[in-house]
Amino acid sequence: MSDRSDELRRQRDLLREHLAWLEREIAAQDGMAPAPQPPRLVPPHFNVTASDADRDAEAILAEFRRSAPAIATQTKRGCILYFLIAVGLLVAAVLAFGYYHYAGVRRGP
Repeated sequence: MSDRSDELRRQRDLLREHLAWLEREIAAQDGMAPAPQPPRLVPPHFNVTASDADRDAEAILAEFRRSAPAIATQTKRGCILYFLIAVGLLVAAVLAFGYYHYAGVRRGP
């Protein structure tokens, strides 16, 4: 609950700074010189709890997690499939080359 309160306070401070900037810009446009205000440093905000982030990450990882043998089997099948496709394309290229070469020989030069 304190994380939400801290975030709301930080947002309120940012809005106050923005309103002060708007006031300075309006005063500059009207020709009045506002009293200079020193810039306010906002401390960094690192209130993310590790337990929430870890739980979210674990939930996402569990959704996509598979066992090592399943991944190895799927990889092996994919490699064999790519090999068979490559051999098929090679055979088709050789047959096409042979067909066009011998068809040209039969017709004559």
